Amino acid sequence: MGTDTKKDQGDMKNIENNGHVSLYGNITENGTDTAIAKAMEPTHGTDIKDPELSCGYGSCAPSMLQRCNNTKTFLVVMCIFSMIQGFVVNGINNVNVSTLERRYQLPSARVGLISSSYDISAAILVIPITYWGAHTHKPRLLAFAALILGLGSLVMCIPQMASGLYELGAETSLSDVCLVEGNNVTAPYCSKENDVLQNYLYVLMLGQFLHGIAGTTLYSIGVVVIDENVKTKLSPLYIGIMYTFSGFGPAIGYIAGGQFLNIYVDVVTNAGISITPADPRWVGAWWIGFAIGCVCSIITAAFLFCYDYEMPEAKNARAERYSQAHADGSEAIVSKKGFGTSIKDLPLSTKFIVMNPTFMCITLAGCSEGLLTSGFATFMPKFIQNQFSQSAGMAALYGGLAAVVGAAGGQFLGGYLSKRFKLKVKGMLRLCLGSTIVCFVLVFSFIAKCKPANISGINVSYFNFSTIDEASLIVPCNQNCNCTSESYEPICGVDGVEYFTPCHAGCADSFFDGDIKRYANCSCISQVGKVAEKAYKATYGKCTQDCNLLALFLPVFCIVVTLTFIATPIAMSVSLRVIPDAQRSYAIGIKWVFIRCLGTVPGPILFGYLFDITCLQWQNKCDTRGSCWVYDSDKLAINLLILGLAVKFVSAILFFLAQFLYKPPNDDNSLSMSKIDSDDSGVDISNGEIEPTKADIIKYTEQIQPEAGDVKPVVTIATHDNGFVSTDAVRIRAISDPTRLH
Repeated sequence: MGTDTKKDQGDMKNIENNGHVSLYGNITENGTDTAIAKAMEPTHGTDIKDPELSCGYGSCAPSMLQRCNNTKTFLVVMCIFSMIQGFVVNGINNVNVSTLERRYQLPSARVGLISSSYDISAAILVIPITYWGAHTHKPRLLAFAALILGLGSLVMCIPQMASGLYELGAETSLSDVCLVEGNNVTAPYCSKENDVLQNYLYVLMLGQFLHGIAGTTLYSIGVVVIDENVKTKLSPLYIGIMYTFSGFGPAIGYIAGGQFLNIYVDVVTNAGISITPADPRWVGAWWIGFAIGCVCSIITAAFLFCYDYEMPEAKNARAERYSQAHADGSEAIVSKKGFGTSIKDLPLSTKFIVMNPTFMCITLAGCSEGLLTSGFATFMPKFIQNQFSQSAGMAALYGGLAAVVGAAGGQFLGGYLSKRFKLKVKGMLRLCLGSTIVCFVLVFSFIAKCKPANISGINVSYFNFSTIDEASLIVPCNQNCNCTSESYEPICGVDGVEYFTPCHAGCADSFFDGDIKRYANCSCISQVGKVAEKAYKATYGKCTQDCNLLALFLPVFCIVVTLTFIATPIAMSVSLRVIPDAQRSYAIGIKWVFIRCLGTVPGPILFGYLFDITCLQWQNKCDTRGSCWVYDSDKLAINLLILGLAVKFVSAILFFLAQFLYKPPNDDNSLSMSKIDSDDSGVDISNGEIEPTKADIIKYTEQIQPEAGDVKPVVTIATHDNGFVSTDAVRIRAISDPTRLH
């Protein structure tokens, strides 16, 4: 036995100056194991590529397309796909929130269901997509997802095509002023058409449901495809680049969507419209963005269909990959051939994933972050519109600028920092924790807002303008005018106070002063002092405000978005690292189930509820409550501040627990990455998570001859010129002293 031990130790010392390593067998004079040399030639600085993996459509694979048959070009296609998806789902859809409320007479909570439909479909279908998608042709599955994205965008356009022309509500009034005789307003025109308009909500939900199928496939299967085809150290950067472009999508959607909203919804009748985008009744062309997204999605699908099941560089990526999975013993089981292909393996596979504490903490942190980001993504334009007195188009533009710099920049920065500092699992989690803590402090920026306008009968009383507890638009000075809250047509009185409509101000006459509409003989507007001397008492439109807080809020909010999205690619990379390779696709599916169900599904609904409970004046038509006209900005700011602080606190705790509970593979007697120090006294193999820094790698594969009672493992050894060694062997029991490898 002693002789065998000396033989094993002697074999371990056979490390030549050229960096070649052999655990068994003799070393030739030039340092190369003859058996290995015959099996594989050294590959200094070269990539292993599979020439059989071509790019094309069936038998049609022209040489020109082969230039695109690499991971970099595939990443470009995926970036375009993610950008289109973000443009439609998180850009155009979110910009249109207030417009859809107005067009289809919906309260905010119900409009929130449209965004939540995306996540509902993802939560339902992510398990089958990821579980069986892991064993299918992944690029082709992504191509079908792009087609479904286009179909969903087409469905979103159906309400515009089927609902007819938008009516401003003029059919209910003979005049916008108050005629004391009472013949200025007819009885509201009530018909089933009002209910029909609200029923288009379900068509919009169907469109978002289809978008959810596409998005689920993109961010589960798509991320795994990229991770499988690139080197481990490049994976965070590639994922970060893809997520960066997914951030560009919403930004473009916000900016372009804001411009579309300045076009009247019914383009063919735009010439005959007298109101402007500043009018609360204005409805912009919300559907144009979805039509563009439909066409772009179909083109993207055509590119994805030409890719084979993996890239030619995939073999090279697999040869250099080493395990960082949480050491709980599951990797040996799930790595067995055939595991995961049968439905019988589903319960055990699910158990391994949900019992992984690091993975679950990261996932739950994603739930809390998803609740906040999905809510703000849906209602940020409306938040800016109400808190800083902006039009829907300008609010969308400002929100888009914050999104492009914050989300896209943060996701790229997260991937870059991970690669730049060669962060391992714990390092990535520390970065997530640090960014979340700083973000917690900056959330206090949510209380920033302009002073709300004084609106008679809503937040101040008529005449003495004192604060009131309950809105009361009808008072003695306008009670004979038969005014309604169906339409919001604000006017600014010469007393500096806004009135809900000219009717509510008791104005009997109107005239045009150039292009400006003026009102006179207004019984509800103060008639004392210099006010009484003016020929008119009010001007159409809201009162102007001198408020510059938006210029301060947007940069701080942009930093909050950046810090939030720094963690996005990093957390995804950690989720992939701490799970065995065989379970990655399915694990990402489970991750998204939790995030959808606990985060992004309730997020928009919760935000819609927080908006609704701060409403001061609802639209009322035919005894049916429609959308909200005026919000209490103070209560809204406090509600969102409390929610933001709570979410960031929970996220910070979960990132800390993920780092604290993580157990690296080396703690489970596995050899993942070791450093060899050679001197005259022998060889010392020590533990540690050490990232190789040399790109010039020598690869060999050797079949180890087993000792009695031992297994027969195949070990892939990659040695580097700087003395680092990596191997995919979990245990090498053929060595008499196994502690030398622990």
